[in-house]
Amino acid sequence: MTKTDSTSPAKPKFTTAMVDNKKDPSCGMPVTAGIEDTVHYNGKVYGFCSEECKQAFLKNPDVLAKSAEMK
Repeated sequence: MTKTDSTSPAKPKFTTAMVDNKKDPSCGMPVTAGIEDTVHYNGKVYGFCSEECKQAFLKNPDVLAKSAEMK
């Protein structure tokens, strides 16, 4: 029987390999700091550091998508 270590960190839900941007288009934080959520927009996958940043993007995606730093 294998024992799991409850103190080990959980695997991230999203990774930088899953998204097309280098920085959160809403706040500018590097996606390497952690991705809480994503949005599919115009054939690209955008990663966000928080739900708040995702919601800000969804209010004005055309402007923020243009300012996003892409890979």
